[in-house]
Amino acid sequence: MLTYVRRIVPSQSGGRSASLVPFLFGVAQRPELPGVGLTRLLGDFGLTEAAARALLLRMRQEGKLASVRRGRGVGYRLAGEYGHRFDRIRRADRTPPPSWPGSFHAVLYQVPESRRAFRDALRRAAVHAGYGLLQQGVLIALEDRTGAVAPLADPPADAALFVTRLTMDEPDAARAARLAWDLDALAVTFAGHTESLRAALRDLAAAPEPGPDTLRRYAELLRTPMVESLRSPRLPAALFPAGWPLPGLWRTIQDVQQVFGGPAASYVTGVLDAPR
Repeated sequence: MLTYVRRIVPSQSGGRSASLVPFLFGVAQRPELPGVGLTRLLGDFGLTEAAARALLLRMRQEGKLASVRRGRGVGYRLAGEYGHRFDRIRRADRTPPPSWPGSFHAVLYQVPESRRAFRDALRRAAVHAGYGLLQQGVLIALEDRTGAVAPLADPPADAALFVTRLTMDEPDAARAARLAWDLDALAVTFAGHTESLRAALRDLAAAPEPGPDTLRRYAELLRTPMVESLRSPRLPAALFPAGWPLPGLWRTIQDVQQVFGGPAASYVTGVLDAPR
């Protein structure tokens, strides 16, 4: 059932290497990293200085990084899509949300084929912001996340977009969530990551020492599971399938952080704080 509807009208007025950058922000636990130190750390993952600088420039041009002049150097902050992802990992999105409120927040859209690029960008940005695709033209989330979906700020004139709510009872909401976020496939993915991380901890021969090898291994273990964990929607527990494995994955991620996080952070801090 549609309850209220708000129409949106047009306003009048990178790859695997790229994912290393927010990972390094997470290890450093700083909102801003110096360009020189960030370039040096990317070098630990096999990027030449020229390649690292080109990566940072491309991310800045794509709106994934923001830069600010610091004396003779440059500092970087995460922005745009990467900034939202980083915030979602750091915020309390892993805490249980309230009980089912009775309706989903929804974005309904109808975009002509001639505007396919906008439609694809809208859907991609919405999914990154936490929406699920219930069916073509219907995006749902527990709460309003439109502020994190940049394409909504400037839709083409011939696109019809609406923000509304979809009222459902709890069993229907659970079925909708299962479809919109493909929860069965996510469960398999999360369980696989959990087992892989547990095996890595079991096979660890010695405590990690601060250094580039530990940083690389830490990234190898956690970068993909942490990013993929963001594919899980923030929903009441009753809307997830029985035995939902994400809490177990997060516990295992925390176990890995306890083993590798300290040595990796110590090394990263040393690099960032080294005299220029």
